[in-house]
Order: sequence, then C-alpha cells, then structure tokens
Amino acid sequence: MRILFAAALALAAAFAAPCVSAQDTLFPSPAFRGGNTDWSIKLSTQNTTVVYELKVPQSVDRLNGPLKHVKAPQGQYQLVGVIGVEKSALTVKIAPVKPGQTCKDDDGDIGGSYGPYTYAVVVAPTPAKRAPGSKHKPWPRLWYGCGNFTLD
Repeated sequence: MRILFAAALALAAAFAAPCVSAQDTLFPSPAFRGGNTDWSIKLSTQNTTVVYELKVPQSVDRLNGPLKHVKAPQGQYQLVGVIGVEKSALTVKIAPVKPGQTCKDDDGDIGGSYGPYTYAVVVAPTPAKRAPGSKHKPWPRLWYGCGNFTLD
C-alpha cells in the first residue's frame, strides 16, 4: 500500500510540475554555424542566452547581439533580436533539411567545414531607415543559407 501511495504521489507531482516547452531548451550543441558564399552567422549559447555574430556584405563591421527563443514548429528554431545602430528587428529561423533533400549554397556546395549541411537558415532584418552615422548599406529582405550545429 505504501508503494502504491508513493507512486501515486510521484505521479501527481510530475503532473503538477510546470510544463516546459521544447522551445525553452537551448540548441542541441554549443553553436550553430551557417551562411552562404557572401555572408556568415554564428549562434552561440551562453547560459540561457543565444548570441549572434553576423558578417554580411552590407556592413564593414561584424554585427552581434543577443537573441531570444520564440515559438517555432517542432524541430525548428526561431530567434529574435535587433541589428544595427537603428535597432531594427532581426529574426533568425533554422529548419532541418528534409529527408532526401539537400541545402545548397550559391556555389552549389552541399557541405562545408563541418560536413554536409543539415539545416537551412534564414536571417531576416526588418527594413528601417538608416540612422545618421550608421556604417552599413540598407539591409536586404533576407539572407538565406545553410549550416550545421557544431561543438565549437
């Protein structure tokens, strides 16, 4: 009887625990590296924050900042933050390559330093009027590329 009571109590505690969304978890590895032939992004996890480092042809300077997870379909990641001195909204979407398909960069390559590309990545800045003194050209509608989760 005591064992049954203890099992029932443990089960009740499990149901009473707050539900954790799959999107509350961090990336499956310490970093994501991706991009295309003319741009690159690195997403790193630092505690519970994701930080981006972005190199694009529209900016001489490397861009960076924190991102936060938002709801995305199962198996995908969507993060939001800001970019540039104007603090334009920035959305980063990462989705696995569908079985039987490949992700290719603009040179037609299906892999890079970290092996075959297993994810597609879209980085979409919200167009904004450039701030006085900004050192970048206007943002495009999006940057599209491929990438992988990595251990470094």
